[in-house]
Amino acid sequence: MDEFLCVVSAPFKQHATDRISIRDFEFALSFGLKWMSPENASKVRDTALALRLLEADENKLVPTFDIGKVEIPRGFRPSEKIFHERPLIEQIMAMIAACSGMDNRNVAALISRKQETLGDMVDIEIAALVVAREIGCDISRIYPKVLADMFPNME
Repeated sequence: MDEFLCVVSAPFKQHATDRISIRDFEFALSFGLKWMSPENASKVRDTALALRLLEADENKLVPTFDIGKVEIPRGFRPSEKIFHERPLIEQIMAMIAACSGMDNRNVAALISRKQETLGDMVDIEIAALVVAREIGCDISRIYPKVLADMFPNME
């Protein structure tokens, strides 16, 4: 399972709820689980919202994926890499995994097959967007990032 999904799921699992306040989400990551600083917990929240893994509803955070499908391994502790900007393809894959409940390996296989079907004429990120669209994932928030990545000199 995607490491970032484990981190985002943990506060909900810890509180046994499907809605949690922003404060409690960040508190669980930083003080409850002792995984990160409060600043990094805020970064996780912001990234999860940007990737549409979480939605803000009033003052509560709500996962857009089934947290019951996320298994957090015993003794799990996130690595430092979750605080760095992830490559675009990893961001898209995380969104597809969250939407579909598939693991990253299956998502990668789907994307690879789609790219082959398209005759390897499109970048892997575009093939991933097609896969996401075909399985019904709303990933519209990432379109501007993909466009900026594909055409960096466009304004």
